[in-house]
Amino acid sequence: MLPDQPLAQKSAYIETARDISVLRQVGGFLVIACDTLGAIGSKPADVISSSDEICGAYTLRVCLSELAAVGASPLLVTSLVCNEWEPTGRRILDGIRGELEENGYSDVPVTGSSEENMPTTMTGLGIAVVGFAPEMQWRQTVPGDRLVVVGLPWVGTEVLEHAGELLVPAIVRFLRRCDGVRDVIPCGSRGIRHELDVLAREAGVNIMLHEGTLVKLDKSAGPATCALVAVRGDLADCGLMTTEIGFVERRP
Repeated sequence: MLPDQPLAQKSAYIETARDISVLRQVGGFLVIACDTLGAIGSKPADVISSSDEICGAYTLRVCLSELAAVGASPLLVTSLVCNEWEPTGRRILDGIRGELEENGYSDVPVTGSSEENMPTTMTGLGIAVVGFAPEMQWRQTVPGDRLVVVGLPWVGTEVLEHAGELLVPAIVRFLRRCDGVRDVIPCGSRGIRHELDVLAREAGVNIMLHEGTLVKLDKSAGPATCALVAVRGDLADCGLMTTEIGFVERRP
């Protein structure tokens, strides 16, 4: 059946400072998250040596965490590999499918492309995930909320060395369900301070930081290795290190 009005009239783009794109739809919201990886992998010119499977899994993990942070579930994964299919693309796909299965999304389809025309010496990858949320779980932070960093910012070889201490989508989903949690924002390459600015803009509040915090606010958090959480009261134990770094005030 053909739609009774153009798709453009049924969708509405919602501006956001987060690393997602949001479209209002009939019955909910389309949420799109994407992430890239370069110079990490098994190619001779890669700066960081890693398995191709980890490259696929960790890049997808960023997208799944971004979706989970606003209450969205994945519908479709697109993987764009800037290398040959065999063996690099195939191994990356194995990592993507493994990460989907780990998170209970084994039925989510994966599409994509690889580079078959030119030989490559450095790994390159881009992943985009389209998700759906019946309602958006965001922009709920209010004055008086505490600001807590869950996990720590890791980048480069630190990500591999601290594999058991990284933020994962399951932890984001757990935090999203916790009593008192207002907003969850995964932190990436621009660091925690950038996400504090995002939170302030999204919620229309002022951020007050504690003096002497040991968490490096300006350090890259690589593939979303930690998250910023705004919470009222105590934060439930999620299995990762938590550090209170400040609180929220009303704008004058």
